[in-house]
Amino acid sequence: KKAIIDPSLFKYKVQPIKKDLYETVIVKASQISRRKHLFSRDRLKLFLKQHCEPHDGVIKTKATSIEKYNLAEQNFSYLFPDDPPTFTFSPASRRRGRPPKRTSASLEDEITAKQSTQGKKSKVAREKTRFQKQKE
Repeated sequence: KKAIIDPSLFKYKVQPIKKDLYETVIVKASQISRRKHLFSRDRLKLFLKQHCEPHDGVIKTKATSIEKYNLAEQNFSYLFPDDPPTFTFSPASRRRGRPPKRTSASLEDEITAKQSTQGKKSKVAREKTRFQKQKE
């Protein structure tokens, strides 16, 4: 296995968006930074919506993004200098989302309604027997 390379040793080729005004420059890792609020959870969600889609429980890159950014021509070693990571298989969990609350208010209402209807039924049955006794 290769030794991990120190990220501070990297040099990056920075290509300007407006190529007619600026030229390509090679800079050290310490010279690259971003503004504090430039990257957020919302922007990440938007990025994933625009460039990824789920396929059989796996998130994959959309074909349009692969074509646009020539991702088919790239490989892991082009973007990262170390060996590709090895992931251990973990089965998908059966439960998704949050666990349910103890009992909801609507469920409690249904239970009390059932109990009251059962009480009414027995009351009706009692009155029925009483009425039959009066007939006799």
